[in-house]
Amino acid sequence: MVIHNVMEESVLKIVDEICDDDEASEAPKYSTTPECRMDTACFVLNRIQQRYVSSARGQAHTDLEIENDRQLFVDIVTLAHEGLRRVSSHGRAFYGHGGSEIIAPTGPQFYLPTIKGRLFNGLSFELIVDVSVHLLLDNKPAVMIDNRWQNPYEIVSHTAGTYLFWPAPVPAETDSQRRTFEFEVRVEAEGFDPLHHFFALERNPSAQIPDALEISGEHRLPDLYLLPRT
Repeated sequence: MVIHNVMEESVLKIVDEICDDDEASEAPKYSTTPECRMDTACFVLNRIQQRYVSSARGQAHTDLEIENDRQLFVDIVTLAHEGLRRVSSHGRAFYGHGGSEIIAPTGPQFYLPTIKGRLFNGLSFELIVDVSVHLLLDNKPAVMIDNRWQNPYEIVSHTAGTYLFWPAPVPAETDSQRRTFEFEVRVEAEGFDPLHHFFALERNPSAQIPDALEISGEHRLPDLYLLPRT
C-alpha cells in the first residue's frame, strides 16, 4: 500500500500552466526554469492543506473534489504567482537558465534545519491569521538561507496558524567546534499579550556540503498560544 498526496499533481499542473503561459507571452515576467517550477510548487504545497489517499478509488474521488473546489483553485493560483514572484526576484546564483548550482559556502558550517510551528488563539483554540512571527538568533533577527524565506513570517489565510523558517548556515571556526544556538520565536500582535518562546539547537559543523534534504531536515516546535489582552 502506498500513501500519496494528490495535491502534488494538481499544484504541479497549475504551476506548469502558469509558467507555459508566461513563456508564451510577449513580455515574460517570471523565471520558469525547471528548478524555479519545482521550488514554486514546494512553496505552494507548504501552504495548503495536504490530501492523502491510499487507493485509486480514493484518488479519483479526491481529484473530483479538487476540480469542484473553486476556492482551492483560486488559492493555488494565487500562491503560485506569489511563489514565482519570489523565485524570479532571487539572484540567478540559484536559478540559471542552464540549471546552475547553488553557490556553496566555503569552510566548515553549522547547517540548521527548517523550523516549523503552529500558532493558536489561547481562548478559542482557533488557528491565528494576520500576524507576524519573528525568529531571533542570539537576540537578533535570524538570517534566512535566501530571500525566498521570510523573517518575519507573515501568517495569512492561506497559511492559517503555520509559520516556517530556514536559517542560513553559520560559519564555524573549526570543523570540531560544537555550538548551541539560542533561538526565540517572538510574536507581538495587536489585541494579544506578547509571546516569547525560547528553544536551543545543538549542532556540529561540517566541512562537507550536505545534499538539500540533509541540509534542511525539520525541527518542529510545540504548538504556541496567543492570549487575548484583557
